[in-house]
Amino acid sequence: MTSRPSGAGPVVAFFDVDGTLTYRTPETGWQIILADEVRRAVGRFVERGNVAVLSTGRGFCAVDDCVAELPFAGSVTLDGAHVALGDRVLVDRSFPDELLDGMVSEMRRVGMDAFFQGTTGSICVCPDESPEDDWGGVAVHGVSDLTPEVRAFGLAKVDFREGSLAAFRSSAFLTENLGYYDVGEGCHELVMPGCSKGTGARALLEALPERPSRVIAFGDSENDLSVLEVADVAVVMGSASERVRAVADIVAPPASERGVARVLEDLGLA
Repeated sequence: MTSRPSGAGPVVAFFDVDGTLTYRTPETGWQIILADEVRRAVGRFVERGNVAVLSTGRGFCAVDDCVAELPFAGSVTLDGAHVALGDRVLVDRSFPDELLDGMVSEMRRVGMDAFFQGTTGSICVCPDESPEDDWGGVAVHGVSDLTPEVRAFGLAKVDFREGSLAAFRSSAFLTENLGYYDVGEGCHELVMPGCSKGTGARALLEALPERPSRVIAFGDSENDLSVLEVADVAVVMGSASERVRAVADIVAPPASERGVARVLEDLGLA
């Protein structure tokens, strides 16, 4: 096994989860698949003295065990709202109470189903008592349901599906106060302005004890664009949209074809 040269800083790699490390099939539905080849490649990358970082729109509490168990030195979660390096929390942002209240009220007004993720829990904002899409989490039908316990979840990102896109676009409050990503497969995300995987990656890189010799980012959707721009090498999965593939230094095979493993091996890093 080849280790990094003496005196050289580590290679730092940011790994997106859905559609990058993992994939789904019609048979598995929403259950993700992490290929053994990818698991082993990330392990070899770290064994060679490099730094693997989780980079995801999910809250860490919503990261599947098979991914969380990979040897990550740090994490950029909730699209950059929460950043950790080892046991150190570098960034911890959540929707201010006034904004959160306004979002819930407005989503109720326009009839929008939405799933809010936080560092320790999640909520589903439901426009009626029997939402068409049951996201899980604590059901919230209005601001009065935002109890102190719910607010303590550290809610920082919103997911919604295609059926609520028109409702979102009809709201000046939501479109003007939040950042928006189309993440593909009929899924959409809302974040705080100025909060992104890229800002999270920069915070983590600045906190590293050694200057990296190279920074690599793997991603497949719009919420990865900011971290791909931070990287020296932007690796975009072949399943990504044309807009995302346009920023790629390397276009990898899709996750279902073990693209992350193949790129790490081709670069001599696994």
